[in-house]
Amino acid sequence: MARTHAKDANYSFNSVALETELNNIVMTADVTEADATAFADTYQVPVAGKKSVAYELQGTVDPAASKAVDTIFDARLGGVKTSVYDLTGSGPGANDPEYTCTASGLTGSLVAQLRVTYAIGDAARFAATIQNSGATTRATA
Repeated sequence: MARTHAKDANYSFNSVALETELNNIVMTADVTEADATAFADTYQVPVAGKKSVAYELQGTVDPAASKAVDTIFDARLGGVKTSVYDLTGSGPGANDPEYTCTASGLTGSLVAQLRVTYAIGDAARFAATIQNSGATTRATA
């Protein structure tokens, strides 16, 4: 089985490519579970609930050239944005998915949290949580 190297991953938020400033991208796709077990049931009856997709982004801050922190900071109160996560940087393919959450009305990607850390004697870093609202599509060729 082929392996994907993360150095080729692309991530864009609000049409701004952020991958050159990122050193970690974590995509979390959750489905909450509800319990529909009746009193007389012998076994538990779990039911799939609403889906949720979020990204945890981490990177370094370059105040002279940083697009990531500025783009994410400016989008905090600006409503939903479009985000695209391409695992290999070569677009969608047969075994190469690309995940997109498109801004449309009330759906899209929202900035849930932005943390910027300036530690004394260390590199300036940022971490952001991007929460998708609405559908996140998985494109393949």
